[in-house]
Amino acid sequence: MRRVAYRKNAVKVALLYPSAYAVAMSSVVFHMLYFKLQDEGFYVERFTADRGPHGIEDGTPLAHFDYIVAAIHYELDYVNLVKMLIEAKIPPRARERERPKLVIGGPPVTANPEPLAEFVDAVAIGELEPLWKPLVQYLSTGEETEELYYPAYGPRPIKIAYATDAVSDYRRIPEPEAAFSLSVELARGCPYACLFCMESYISKPYRPRDWRVVLQETEELYKKYGIRPSIVALTANAHPHFKTMLREAVNKGVPISLPSLRAELLDDEMLELIAAGGQKTLTIAPESSERLRKALGKDISNKDILRVVDKAAELGLKIKMYLMAGLPCEEEGDIEELINLIKEVGRMGVRLSLSVNPFIPKPQTPFQYSAMENIKRLRDKIKRLQRASRGEFTYYEPTLGAIQAGIALGGREIAKYIEEAAMAASPQGYLRRLLKRGVFNYVFSPRDDPLPWGHIEGFYSHSELKRRYLEYLETACGKSQPD
Repeated sequence: MRRVAYRKNAVKVALLYPSAYAVAMSSVVFHMLYFKLQDEGFYVERFTADRGPHGIEDGTPLAHFDYIVAAIHYELDYVNLVKMLIEAKIPPRARERERPKLVIGGPPVTANPEPLAEFVDAVAIGELEPLWKPLVQYLSTGEETEELYYPAYGPRPIKIAYATDAVSDYRRIPEPEAAFSLSVELARGCPYACLFCMESYISKPYRPRDWRVVLQETEELYKKYGIRPSIVALTANAHPHFKTMLREAVNKGVPISLPSLRAELLDDEMLELIAAGGQKTLTIAPESSERLRKALGKDISNKDILRVVDKAAELGLKIKMYLMAGLPCEEEGDIEELINLIKEVGRMGVRLSLSVNPFIPKPQTPFQYSAMENIKRLRDKIKRLQRASRGEFTYYEPTLGAIQAGIALGGREIAKYIEEAAMAASPQGYLRRLLKRGVFNYVFSPRDDPLPWGHIEGFYSHSELKRRYLEYLETACGKSQPD
């Protein structure tokens, strides 16, 4: 792996991911940033939460850098980010430090940068490509440009930036411990608009890439590194040429790892190609009952799911299903229907893995106005789904879901709790105590405009998001306003 050696007067950039190294190296943007920053002449070292306050490459202390560029994909990692600054003896609050300057980006901070506003100097709101030149200018000179968001000046209207297309780049740092170290983007955005999905809303419009370019990039990476590349897309099989790409990949002998797929778009030939390509597990996301799926924007019938499972069993594929508990307007009949679906799938002879998440309201979605269900009821529902399962079963703890919602939906007042959690002997234990004390109780009630992130302008206006939320309430609950 070639990298730019340190030279006198070079601007030093710490590329930071506030999670484990294996997670960092599964992020395609982390790879991209590492090489692109060096292309611009910066001296770069990588930092991750589990490798301590010294660079992975040369062991340089984090405090010795001019800038820290952090890619963030998970709200609970906000605490890790601040903890890494504290461990490096860097003042975490932006107003209290001269250097290093902290620049952040990623889906959750694009949706709502305010919980980290007290700690950061600049935020990239949106995708990397259209913000690249302003970012380089800021890192090179310290000069501020209007394309980046500077929290020190207070909230201001700013649009989420998006690229017209993803540019191929074959440079990666292959790591066996990383699940997706060789990721290739098939599309940006999603043609669907499921009401709970933050990434779908902040990444619109839908931009499928040329399948031939994607396949070529996949083939080159496989030849170069000998590791099975992973296709990345919010809805991979919505790509108009998905089946053609699979067919060509099988013909060329290029193995491809696929993400979760829409069940209603899978036909027998597509499933046969998936199996022929060496895929061992087929992942689908029914989420909830047929009634709620349709109201959410996932027009997938139970018949579609059972048809896909039956064919997958015939092909020897394992099935992984993502389910959700506690959705707005969820009734007893919806849970019963899911239990029956799980049992019916279990009787079909397929190896089944279930993963259940509590519904977590997120910014920039129609459900940003919705309440989260209380933790006790969420636990009861998850236990009922677990009892219906005969195979592997994993779930996201509702307590963590409520904490995640508390951070995701917060404003600048949340900084105090993020910093205190970072300084605690057990950050997660501290956050759980906050939840018990009622600090995050606002997640269990509906909310209304103005919202802390209301100045962030996405593809849809906040008035349109609210219209979709109220339409959902009318369809799924039979009421026009939240309780």
